[in-house]
Amino acid sequence: MGLSVEIANTDEQPFIYMLLQSYLRELAEFENITRNESGEYEYQYLKYYWTENTRWPYLFYFDGKIAGFALVRLENETFIMAEFTVFMEYRGYGFGLVFADELIQKHPGKWNIEYDINNAAANNFWNKLVKTIKVSNLKKEKAAGNREYLEFMAGKK
Repeated sequence: MGLSVEIANTDEQPFIYMLLQSYLRELAEFENITRNESGEYEYQYLKYYWTENTRWPYLFYFDGKIAGFALVRLENETFIMAEFTVFMEYRGYGFGLVFADELIQKHPGKWNIEYDINNAAANNFWNKLVKTIKVSNLKKEKAAGNREYLEFMAGKK
């Protein structure tokens, strides 16, 4: 079983946009996400993941097949998990924990992961992750609306 996390190249931007549409449709159950006139979910920051050196687009692979993606950014010396998903058919096997751990190891330092508390899957996943991987200075705080975030320090293994 081969799991890997790879940086997405510029040619994969349209593909990630397509994956992002499915992901945002799933999130729309919990968040108010705007659609454009064509019915697509808007994500104005996607292009910057290939043009700014403080943003990283990742694809997750299981045995050579794409199993999900993540968008990570650095803001005020804190890494932000902007978007993260494992496709439905790959959930429930622990792959997400492996992918998230590998991503965090690629960017040692301070992290902030925010999620909607009404999204039970996200709430459970992120709280399980910080109990599974090595982190320090863990704080769980309330954010605006129905959101909360986990803040922690992580280093390379």
